[in-house]
Amino acid sequence: MLKKISVEQLKPGMYVANITSKGISLHEHEREGRIKDQKTITALCKRGVRELYIDTTQGDDSPDAIPLEDSEKQLEAQIKGIVTQQKPKDKHTSFEQEFEKASKMHNEALDMVSHAMEAAKTGNIVDLDNIENMAENFMDSVERNQNALACLSRIRDKDSYLMEHSVNVAVLMSILGKHLQLERTYLHQCVTGALLHDIGKVLIPDTILHKPGKLTEDEFAIMKRHAPYSRKILEKNKGFPQVSINVAGQHHERLDGRGYPDGLKEDEISQEARMASVVDIYDAITADRVYHKGMPPSTALKRMLEWSGPHLDTKYVHAFIKAIGVYPVGSLVELDNGLAGIVVEENPGSIKPIIKVIYNIKKSIYVKVTTLDLSHKNCNERITKSLNPEDFGIKVQDFIL
Repeated sequence: MLKKISVEQLKPGMYVANITSKGISLHEHEREGRIKDQKTITALCKRGVRELYIDTTQGDDSPDAIPLEDSEKQLEAQIKGIVTQQKPKDKHTSFEQEFEKASKMHNEALDMVSHAMEAAKTGNIVDLDNIENMAENFMDSVERNQNALACLSRIRDKDSYLMEHSVNVAVLMSILGKHLQLERTYLHQCVTGALLHDIGKVLIPDTILHKPGKLTEDEFAIMKRHAPYSRKILEKNKGFPQVSINVAGQHHERLDGRGYPDGLKEDEISQEARMASVVDIYDAITADRVYHKGMPPSTALKRMLEWSGPHLDTKYVHAFIKAIGVYPVGSLVELDNGLAGIVVEENPGSIKPIIKVIYNIKKSIYVKVTTLDLSHKNCNERITKSLNPEDFGIKVQDFIL
């Protein structure tokens, strides 16, 4: 059985398990393995590790450890508490009205990022005007109705990950910035940087960038160069503001100083980079890659909540959760009537989203698709828990639009 335990309660003989998907862990301690001696535990404490998971089927148990299922329930309750702290905000435009504009914009952004990366790869100038115009368009769309672009960000092609991830991080930065009510010029610079935050990856060898397995230490050292490469590319292309450059160069820095490329700590890391790291990680861990399956959105929020503090800025993790809701767009949820549906719109300030009901769990069959607004006064159904689409063979992208 998988259980959560504080590092102070860890003992030699216990087996540390990594409950995240392979290749996306933020913590070095999440490599699976048996704790051999007290030195290992002391080293974990020095690195700022607070909690981890043990597998009692492969190592010793502890009366202080909490079963994974109970821990997940606690995290979900915490997330619900964070979301309900805010007041509901009206959506200015309906989803249907905004979706057509957002869809065209999303496709244009993918092409634009692709061209920018090709320019950087060949040493040519990146068109700043196009990037800035797209950042402006994203902010406007999110202001009208953020659900449209959020919905599009859940439709992925793992063979186009680099472009899609760049666009999605910009969308999520816009959503987070809107929630925080950031000054528009500053947010515009943040979104501009987000669109090109990974542009340095075009200088990483394809054999490493697209390797279908875990990178060696030497390969990972080369991969980490993409952050300073991104910074240098934007600095070379005159006109990019420092805020945008910080997003590109610092989005892998961590509060405990264990990030890269410069090992910055706490206040040494810019505010824009702290926000960028939150949205970057969320999109990365919810995406299918060649070497791991993406997490369901609701599961990703739980992991990020655990990572806040030593790695991620708690303020921005909480703000992001408030901005996208307990059940983000693309989540599969179970209702108390035994049916399952996919979240297609979140209702700000509420834990009751709009969903498309698609599946009967008890009968293991698809049902006629119906749209249900759980926040409506005449709706009696409620969500009982989040589900993993893989457990039911459901492809969310087939139903999200």
